[in-house]
Amino acid sequence: MCVARSPARRRPKGDPESFVNFEDAASMADPAVSALLNQTQRRQEEARLPRRGREKKKKEREKIRARRPYHTTYDIPLELRQRITELAERHGVPASQLATLGLLRFVEDLAEEKVDVDAYKVASRSPRYDYNLAIPAEEYLATFGQPVRRRKEGGIRKFRVDP
Repeated sequence: MCVARSPARRRPKGDPESFVNFEDAASMADPAVSALLNQTQRRQEEARLPRRGREKKKKEREKIRARRPYHTTYDIPLELRQRITELAERHGVPASQLATLGLLRFVEDLAEEKVDVDAYKVASRSPRYDYNLAIPAEEYLATFGQPVRRRKEGGIRKFRVDP
């Protein structure tokens, strides 16, 4: 039987474990504390920059803040994201603009009741949502390729994309 040594027990002065390793302690810290320490470190590094460098960093931060309202995150199948990227490259346009066009067309079709969302609804186990959408890959071969029989994960099927 292995008995753990008490951290309060004195160790010899030359023992490396007798000192606190602050690098290890920082990695075990709370994520909020780590974020605060990182933010402080970034500010100190920025303060050491020349005036032009600080102004440039400030402009970059303002630019990022100005774009925040336009950033949205959705969980979509990896194959769909890859297909959007592939099509955007083929047409020489940004992937986000191509996705925006597709979403706008979908929203218009949904508003005009050209798309029946009810046909895809399945009961959700989540207390937050009444339904999930079960989207059959077989209907979207241009995006997903031929489906491969695999286990479902969270209502989303796995697919193999044929080149």
